[in-house]
Amino acid sequence: MNQHDKARADRVIQVYKDSNLNQKKFSELIGVSQQLISAIINYTKRPNESILFGIIDNIDTVDPLWLITGKRIESLVKEQNNVPLNSNEQSPIEFYLNDVVKERIDRLADKILRKRLSELILEKISSIEEMVGELNDKAPKK
Repeated sequence: MNQHDKARADRVIQVYKDSNLNQKKFSELIGVSQQLISAIINYTKRPNESILFGIIDNIDTVDPLWLITGKRIESLVKEQNNVPLNSNEQSPIEFYLNDVVKERIDRLADKILRKRLSELILEKISSIEEMVGELNDKAPKK
């Protein structure tokens, strides 16, 4: 596991410890398996998007920016050197969060599209099976 992933795992572990829940309850809360939580705590797996978004979506006290990047809003403001932004410009935080949200929406849209295509294919197959059945019924018997 590289340093970046280890640091992110450390943040997930911190959220887990702060929750005062056992691994089973914590995994149920964020919607992942207990085995995955255990693997992250033992640094054998890196935190994936499911865990990060599960935490962000279900634990209101967690700063999403900190969980993903390790930086707090205050530190990003200091990095900007307090340079005022024009009303048309995005702060780095807004830019990053918009990027994260756009990526997640794109993934969800792809998932929905794949599901819908699968449904359409199954409908077509079912329709073809019905037509074949009807043709078999109409075919002369030997």
